[in-house]
Amino acid sequence: MNPSPAIFYVLCILVPVIATAVALVAGGPLRRLYVGGSRLLLGALMLGGGLYKLSDNHLPGLMGPPLDHAFLAEHSLEIFAQFIGVAQLLIGLLLLSVRFSLLGAVLMVPMWLNIIFLTWSQHWTGTPFLTTGFLVLNIGLLLHDYPRLKWLLYPPADAAGFQTQRLYTAPLPIEILWWLGIAVVIIGGLLYRISLRTMTSTMLLGAAILVGATVWHYFLKRQHRMQKPSIAQS
Repeated sequence: MNPSPAIFYVLCILVPVIATAVALVAGGPLRRLYVGGSRLLLGALMLGGGLYKLSDNHLPGLMGPPLDHAFLAEHSLEIFAQFIGVAQLLIGLLLLSVRFSLLGAVLMVPMWLNIIFLTWSQHWTGTPFLTTGFLVLNIGLLLHDYPRLKWLLYPPADAAGFQTQRLYTAPLPIEILWWLGIAVVIIGGLLYRISLRTMTSTMLLGAAILVGATVWHYFLKRQHRMQKPSIAQS
């Protein structure tokens, strides 16, 4: 193996490992930068991969090599590609939404493992190393959210007391808009057979609903924080 590619492949895994370790240990702004950057990068990769598959290669993704639809047709894998595309689209949306980022990070682990072993079995040069680096970032996001994730791994000793805990939710209209926006984007991703314009327009509508709900929630939280000092003073 040529030393230059070998070094690059090692760095594809080593750099994310070091970045994850440093950010999680250091905490503070560095950790927030790591979490935000990882969510943005991985979410964009998932979103782009899903759009690429669902649009029959008309919307370019951020990660290659491109999926060969002639190969898929030859092996009757078109429906499988559609399923993976929808899954990647959903994972990308969840990860970028912040509100559902933990769920997106959990769902993304088997997706990366699928890509790693698929490309490894197909002898794709370099891709398994690159995607393993992305998996490391994914694991870093899970470690960051371990205080929430631990309840899936270790059930609380006082289950009755745990059930009485108040859930952190947005007002019902915002929650409905979030899920509606995700549903509209996913449905839009399946409309390529009608036309690419119909697909993109519907997905943009769903994205607008998501952004609108997120902005609404942000201003409500900001208003709530501003009201707290006045309540304390009174």
